[in-house]
Amino acid sequence: ECHGYKVARMKCYEKSETFHYLYMKEHSVREICEEKPSDRTLFILGTPPFVTEDSYKSLFSKFGTVEQVYFHPAPCATAPSKNKSKFFVDYPEVKGYKVAYIVFENESSVHNVMNLEPDEILILYSKENSEVTGIAKWCNEYNSKLMEVEELQKDIDDFMAEYDKKEEEQVKKEKEEMEPDEEGWIKVTKKGRRPGFARKESVHNRIMKKEDEKKKKKQLLNFYRFQIRESKMNQLVKLREKFEEDKKKIALLKQSRKFRPF
Repeated sequence: ECHGYKVARMKCYEKSETFHYLYMKEHSVREICEEKPSDRTLFILGTPPFVTEDSYKSLFSKFGTVEQVYFHPAPCATAPSKNKSKFFVDYPEVKGYKVAYIVFENESSVHNVMNLEPDEILILYSKENSEVTGIAKWCNEYNSKLMEVEELQKDIDDFMAEYDKKEEEQVKKEKEEMEPDEEGWIKVTKKGRRPGFARKESVHNRIMKKEDEKKKKKQLLNFYRFQIRESKMNQLVKLREKFEEDKKKIALLKQSRKFRPF
C-alpha cells in the first residue's frame, strides 16, 4: 500500500515485460452522486492513455459485474457530461493519463479488488479481448471521424426541431405572463412594450465599472474610533509641517527687507 492506496501491477499482454502501476481505493466522498455509489465504486489513479472503458470492463469483470466506467482528467465527485451529438462535440475525450471510476453491481466486487494478492498481475488484453494497435488503430480513428451526410443532416434537423420547440414554449410563456390574472393584475417583466437593446459585454463591463466607482465614493470614512484618531493625528502632522514652512518663508522675507547701504 502507498498513502492509503492499494498498488496493483498491470501489463498489456501476458508476454509484456513492462508494468504499469495502478493506485486503487474505495470511492468515498461527501458529495452524493447516484452514478457513483460510494459502496460499489472503485477509484483508480494512474490510468494509462491507451486504456478504454471496454478494456477496463473486461479487466475488472473477473472481480464482479461492471456496470459503468467513468474517466476524468482529475478526481471528480460527479459523473462526466455526455455529448448529445456525434458530430458536434461539447465535451472532448479525456486524453493522457487519467483517473477512473469503476462502478460494480455488488459491493463485494470492490472488496475483492482491494484484497488482491500482492504477487498477482493484472493482464489488460487477452486473446478474447485484443486491442487494435498501430496503423490499424489510426485507420479506425480516421474512418470514425468521416461524416455521413444523412446522419449529419438528421442530427442538425433534430437540433433545430428541439430549438424551435424551446422558442415556442418561451413565446407562449411570455404571452401567458402578459395576460391579466383572476384579480385583473398583470405581471410586469423586463420585456415590455419597449424592451430596448440587448447589452453587449463591453457595455456591461463599463456600467459595472461605474457602479464600482460609485460604491467606493459611498464607502464610510472615519467610521471607527481608531480611524477618527488616525485622521486627527494626520491632520495635526500636516498643520505642523505647514507651520514650519510658513516660518521659513517669513524668515526669508525679513532677510530680504534689510537695508544694506554698502
